[in-house]
Amino acid sequence: MEVVKACTLRGQLQLKKSRDPIPITDVESASEIVKRFATGAMSFGSISMESHTTLAIAMNRIGGKSNTGEGGENADRYNKENKMRNLII
Repeated sequence: MEVVKACTLRGQLQLKKSRDPIPITDVESASEIVKRFATGAMSFGSISMESHTTLAIAMNRIGGKSNTGEGGENADRYNKENKMRNLII
């Protein structure tokens, strides 16, 4: 495990505890944070139709964006009313 810590940026970081907590009013809401969530671009041939659909639905539900459509999808997926529609970044 020490080798992994030495080879990753995360392994090089240490958290510092603060005596002064951040006021909750200064913390961004989860509903605003998830708007910046996005899946990486993946071609239709690299992952299955089920994976494309699952990513699109999940990101749509939380208000994020999925960039999994690079062509080859069923034309119905481009319908704005379709819950499986990719919301491209």
